Amino acid sequence: MMRRTALALLVLCLWVLPFAAITLSIMASDGSATKAIPNGLLYPLVPESEQFIRYRPADYSAPVAHVEIPQHPFMAANPGSNMHCDAYMSDAYEASGPVGSNPEVVSKTQGFGGYGTVAFDSAGRLVGVYGNARDFQIELMAPYTLGELGSYDLPPRPWSRLFGGVRPWKYIGAGMYFYLDEQDRAVVPTTVNTVQIVQVPGPGRGEEFELVREYDLSGHVVPDTEDSVAWVLPDWGGDYYWYATTQGIVGTVEIESSAVRTLRLEGELIENSFAVGEEGVFIISDRAMYRFSQDGDGDITVDWRTEYDPGSQAKPGHITRGSGTSVTLAGGTDGLVVIADNAEPRINLLLLERSDGTIVCSTPVFEEGKSGTDLTTIGFEHANSEGNGTGIYSVIVENNWGHHSFPFSQPVPGLTRVDVTRHDDGTYTCGEVWTSDEMSVGGFRLSFGNGLVYIYDKQGSFVNTKWYFTALDFATGDAVYRKMTGTGQGYNNWQGSLFLHPDGGAAYSTTIFGLVMLRDGIYP
Repeated sequence: MMRRTALALLVLCLWVLPFAAITLSIMASDGSATKAIPNGLLYPLVPESEQFIRYRPADYSAPVAHVEIPQHPFMAANPGSNMHCDAYMSDAYEASGPVGSNPEVVSKTQGFGGYGTVAFDSAGRLVGVYGNARDFQIELMAPYTLGELGSYDLPPRPWSRLFGGVRPWKYIGAGMYFYLDEQDRAVVPTTVNTVQIVQVPGPGRGEEFELVREYDLSGHVVPDTEDSVAWVLPDWGGDYYWYATTQGIVGTVEIESSAVRTLRLEGELIENSFAVGEEGVFIISDRAMYRFSQDGDGDITVDWRTEYDPGSQAKPGHITRGSGTSVTLAGGTDGLVVIADNAEPRINLLLLERSDGTIVCSTPVFEEGKSGTDLTTIGFEHANSEGNGTGIYSVIVENNWGHHSFPFSQPVPGLTRVDVTRHDDGTYTCGEVWTSDEMSVGGFRLSFGNGLVYIYDKQGSFVNTKWYFTALDFATGDAVYRKMTGTGQGYNNWQGSLFLHPDGGAAYSTTIFGLVMLRDGIYP
């Protein structure tokens, strides 16, 4: 008993002491300097040979020909307007991510807290919403130093919600899913169920944010619950915002008049971000996949509804029962919708016709009894040399099943690529291309520019965990290189998202103590 107690105290010290140093440095700082996330106390024991590992030449590149993802006219330029890159939620970037050439790691912290979404404004600067479970703010950051260029305070999380039973890492409101619009304005759902439109300052105009407008949706959520407006995206026509709440309300907000229309999905919850297409929005609940449209006056129509297997309960490591994937649109308006179900003993990757919701392919993924995803999928249609669709789609999904106890994540393998082929007679076949035993702990991303899939993974013991950016070959799933970002729980991604700079050469990951960047070469 004494030995176990002593071991527990040792582990606690190894985890807490570096963070105590963070707190002291921040208290002594005037706020002008960027503070790096400290490493665990055992960092010097990591040999250089484990800090950067290359499996392929530094000039390895295999760009992926794909059907161009449409630019939403009222969102910031593709890719990089929201957590999942674009309106189709493709999780894929046009630019080449870092290839591991003279790799450098830069990090920043201001104590416990991280960034749900990092977007990129028209000047290539980072715009993120930082939160620490209680306080939230929009931050403008320099892309290659992570230095803060300005900030804007958002409403804090009410104490009633903080102690209402929803753990901080399971709270998905408060701007985690904000987006940047075509005017470099952050459109942010807040903790008090409003939507704030906040202008990001342009270069040379002074680093001050401006609240342009605020929409009050507090009367348009499920009453007497801890309902949260978590997702807001613009209609393709630009006259309305679509929003969804965790308790199953779907709504439209007329931008000019602020008029709100809603539809309640009775007995259903929403956990995941939705996609916007030219013909409507695609929203997944814990029971069914939907396509909604509005009639020009904001009134909502259910175009189609397709049920899936929600499973009997939330799987280990998941926030709720039901699908854990955001919605991904692949191809054009005649293309597919990509989601996963929550079936046992293995989840199924589901491909649906975008036009009517018909399931055209279903394939099980991952190991029986240890199969689940709670983040997203990467999905797109391959293109020929003219840029036209080939009818072949690729989807990558990662396994997020695991008995996690914050802040110690216990991921299981792996990642799987599935290809789907549309035949001349309109039928489809789908099959697994590769499965990797890598253990990704964050929202992964694909670079069309170089054909690399970027994941954030962990290795080593729970006492001194090593965290890596790892690049995989999209074609084979094999590792191309690994670069250690740091050791200790400060570098823990905890199922946060990865982001690639649209100019290329840099990747970012949120952590539970800030933000970390991997970049090639030397930037100004």
